[in-house]
Amino acid sequence: MEALDAFDRRLLHAMQRSPRQTLTELAERVNLSPSQCSRRIARLEASGIIQGYALRLAPEALGLMVTAFITVSVEKARLGSPRETIAALLACDEVIDCHSTTGSHDFILKVKVADLAELSHFLSSVVSPIPGIRDVSTQVALECFKEAGPLKVKS
Repeated sequence: MEALDAFDRRLLHAMQRSPRQTLTELAERVNLSPSQCSRRIARLEASGIIQGYALRLAPEALGLMVTAFITVSVEKARLGSPRETIAALLACDEVIDCHSTTGSHDFILKVKVADLAELSHFLSSVVSPIPGIRDVSTQVALECFKEAGPLKVKS
């Protein structure tokens, strides 16, 4: 990764906080010209520091009322790669995040579903039947206080 200067950092910080601002507004906020901002943004995109742009939807508007965190342990002795075991899960629309973790479980999945019945069905018909899964544990989120916040951009 390339080194970021102070302007790059201010630019990234401002873009995360208000992604729909115009180039002129962004330039004023970071004290650069619009053309300098545009060049920097193109460079940050090309280098992979800016990985893309996304639309965030309200899960409730889509009927996705339940967020659950599912921890999964796999039987490493039986498998070539634990990642192959969960590959089927990664293709499921219910799974919105997946992380390999340290500790007693190998992976933690974040899922969003309509209700507890759908969560139960997902666990019993999708997760549990996967060969090589040793243990599954689920925690249901009661309330979300912060989700997908901006990354800290050190100055």
